[in-house]
Amino acid sequence: MADIASRSLIGRAVVSVADGEKAGAISDVHLDLDTRTVLGFAVGGSDSLFRREAPLIVPFSGVQNIGPQAVTVTDNAQVLTGQEVPATVATLERLRKRVVSEGGEVVGDGNDVIFDPTTGAITGFQLVPQGGFLGVGATTRVIPIADVVGFGRDVITVRSTAQTKS
Repeated sequence: MADIASRSLIGRAVVSVADGEKAGAISDVHLDLDTRTVLGFAVGGSDSLFRREAPLIVPFSGVQNIGPQAVTVTDNAQVLTGQEVPATVATLERLRKRVVSEGGEVVGDGNDVIFDPTTGAITGFQLVPQGGFLGVGATTRVIPIADVVGFGRDVITVRSTAQTKS
């Protein structure tokens, strides 16, 4: 199976194979940027002015398959409720930072990670698409994860020799 851009999963249904019940839709992806792996997915949840609803959590280990329209789990026991997400867990928002090479050159802005859907290993780091008109004809660049030096508080650093691929 080909690697997947994590943002492409936002809005995808999470379905229990055992009973056909839909747990909800993926609202975020949980990442461990130190080990460069996908830890799991947030399902649902909301944060409004008057009410905060915690999302359900689906650990990556509980995922049976990532399909084109749905992410399947063996049963609803894989969907955890009331789980606090540790501060060390990164979400997709943490990727939206300036990307700078070791030589001090701005490479672009971070946007997404590409991962292996069978292992959860992050294989690439995607920059914000550039060019085009209203997204049409834009160039998407991906940096191999081995060329990412670090995910810092303020910027993401990459090797000066990092080659992006479209």
